[in-house]
Amino acid sequence: MLYKELMQIIGLIMNQGLSGQALMSMLIANVNPSEICASNDMLVTDSYFSLLHFAAGEELVTDAEWKYFLQCLNGDRNYSLDEKLQLTDTNCLNGLI
Repeated sequence: MLYKELMQIIGLIMNQGLSGQALMSMLIANVNPSEICASNDMLVTDSYFSLLHFAAGEELVTDAEWKYFLQCLNGDRNYSLDEKLQLTDTNCLNGLI
């Protein structure tokens, strides 16, 4: 299941500081992009593309955003793009991005 793979990778970012090429290699080895696109699950696609852009250095993702993804992937929260974007907007307003 995609949730498990995404949770493991996000956990490595948060616990071990995984980033850059090491993160990109892990994404390539553990996640099939075709499955992501075919899933039609906004949580899966949003978390995957956040991981991808973060690994490429194109996007800053805060611990709060990673925690949000983990809570949603674990079933502790319902995913809402609006709620996730509020986290991103807050980061911009606070000068984190």
